[in-house]
Amino acid sequence: MFQYHFSTTLVEQLLSFAGNSFQHTKKEVLIHQDEPLTKLILVRSGTVSFSYDVGNGRRLLLGQLDCNNTLIGEIEALNNQPCVYTVTCLNDVQYNLIELKHWRQLLLEQPELSLYTAQTIAAKFTENQKINLDKLLLPLSYNIAKDCLLRAENNHPALLRAYSTVSAEAERFATTERAYRRVVSELVEKGLIVRTSEGLKPVDMAKLQEFIDAFAQI
Repeated sequence: MFQYHFSTTLVEQLLSFAGNSFQHTKKEVLIHQDEPLTKLILVRSGTVSFSYDVGNGRRLLLGQLDCNNTLIGEIEALNNQPCVYTVTCLNDVQYNLIELKHWRQLLLEQPELSLYTAQTIAAKFTENQKINLDKLLLPLSYNIAKDCLLRAENNHPALLRAYSTVSAEAERFATTERAYRRVVSELVEKGLIVRTSEGLKPVDMAKLQEFIDAFAQI
């Protein structure tokens, strides 16, 4: 998924292939995991959440995305594979549907669009791959601390927005709510982070960075 708000021309080109405008409300699903994608979704406005369900009651939440002419499903449109994630509306979402053949034709006719698509997919893949490898190989305390620091730096455009509830945040870190609460409490007791109404915040970014860097020396 990536944003097209930087170019009204490209948005207009995509919309020239779109039919009627649609609207989903909170908790409705735009895309279901493992189902084939028949059309691209150009989300004009609204917030969505991405999730991956392994089928045993456990679920990984990737984060929230505030959409502004955001195209969803472009990877599946390029590789002809079923949808990787379930995309759920978190509020009213307005969108248009675009036939895959029209999208592919635009890529063939406009090199700048093809290049932007490739760059964006590569950037998101790299970002997500590193986060997932960190979750696999490093402790929960590292991952929560690193996530808190990245959000405080506010210069990582590929980073999806965090959730407002503890249960959802626990699923974002692929852990239980109990384990998440325990690790957050430990980080708070160490004076590294603080709980706020807007989520976890660093107390001292330099000190938090030292804590994160220490894991590379273990």
